[in-house]
Amino acid sequence: MSETIETRQVRDALRMAQSVLDSLETGPIGQLVGESGTGKTRAGKYLVEHLGAVRVCCAQGISNKVLAAKIHAAFGGESAPGSANTLIGRLESLVAGRLLVVDEANHLRWQQLELLRYLADEAGMGLILVGTDLMDRPFKDGRTATFLAQLASRIGAKRVRFEPLSALEEVAGYMLQPHFGKVDKATAAAFHKQAKGYWRDAAELAAACRRVLAAQNLERLSPVVVEAASNWMAPARLAA
Repeated sequence: MSETIETRQVRDALRMAQSVLDSLETGPIGQLVGESGTGKTRAGKYLVEHLGAVRVCCAQGISNKVLAAKIHAAFGGESAPGSANTLIGRLESLVAGRLLVVDEANHLRWQQLELLRYLADEAGMGLILVGTDLMDRPFKDGRTATFLAQLASRIGAKRVRFEPLSALEEVAGYMLQPHFGKVDKATAAAFHKQAKGYWRDAAELAAACRRVLAAQNLERLSPVVVEAASNWMAPARLAA
């Protein structure tokens, strides 16, 4: 399931990102928030494809300099030595009017968040922060909330929450039909019971279903195939 499917949440993310680009002078920052596996990263990549955005992904403990260097390279800047401040200075001319998607933003500390806010405010860069609810911790911590007050005000209501799919119609239409064709309600229910509406689990389960279909020389997905596929998957996932 590598192709991004235009769910309601993805469409909401696209509209929100467009509003960010339309407000570069006043509040060019938005957020995609939700649990792991709910499709936030897929939506971020969708913005790259449809809005010409640039994407970077953060890791635990990333420094200001490494973040600035990743952004500089992502925007096509030539590799050159320099401090974080030097790289930020170079970035100002590269990012104006562009949209940056920062995935795994829950790994960022307030210093990196302020660096991004500076580029949005002073260089006219649109910014989408993507991450889990842990991303909100620095905004609520009394020790750092004051430093992030400007960033919080720029985000405002430009926030889209990603949740696991719950309706069987959505599971059948978004997670199953594009890959297996039309399925009956019982099959959709069996698939939903295992994947629980999470895109990551759905991708793993769909791959396992395809293996079962191929091994048994079957053409149609059924509850029995879904159950057999779930038994092939990692016990840790099934116990989650």
